[in-house]
Amino acid sequence: MVLFKLFGFDAIMVFISSFIAFAIGYYAGKAFRMTSEKLLLYLNLSFSILGVGLLTDGLTAVYAYLALTSKPHFNVGLILVVGNWILSIAEIVAFSLLVYVYVKQASWAVGSFALTPLIFKTYNPLTEMVIIFLLGYISLQALTNYSSRKEANSMLVFIGFILILLSHIFFFLTSTWIGSYIIAHFLQLLGFLSLLVMLLRVNRK
Repeated sequence: MVLFKLFGFDAIMVFISSFIAFAIGYYAGKAFRMTSEKLLLYLNLSFSILGVGLLTDGLTAVYAYLALTSKPHFNVGLILVVGNWILSIAEIVAFSLLVYVYVKQASWAVGSFALTPLIFKTYNPLTEMVIIFLLGYISLQALTNYSSRKEANSMLVFIGFILILLSHIFFFLTSTWIGSYIIAHFLQLLGFLSLLVMLLRVNRK
């Protein structure tokens, strides 16, 4: 019963995060067409990729849940591993795109942007460490941008990335404490929302 509840919780949180990721990608693309700022283009690509990864992971969770209820002998573990690997690859690609932008343009001037974010079940320690490293670098650059600009949007970007970084640290600790899994989902969701609010503010301007 606990396992089924976790599957349900996981699927709901992943689908919500996927929806927000696609929304971030959409508004980033919309803002890019208005401002031609390259960071927004990369944000659009990153979150679109992330949204696909999250959606795939959510669908595999639902499929695994249905398989457990109808075919107890079915190899659910394999389905979950495939979904997790697709998500991990999507996250690494998405975050790497943003790291590339920061490395290429050490100091940025989107007047209030900066940006990025993913997720769940049986986590591969190696991929999680790679993702944590990428997010750590992005968060540091976001902090640098906020320190130099002191603007609300750059602050939202920094908060968003820090929350996403913390979520992956908690995902990494899932194997030692199941409670960290639930905390990680909420932190990630809050991080996504912070970035979405920033983009809504940008589009409004």
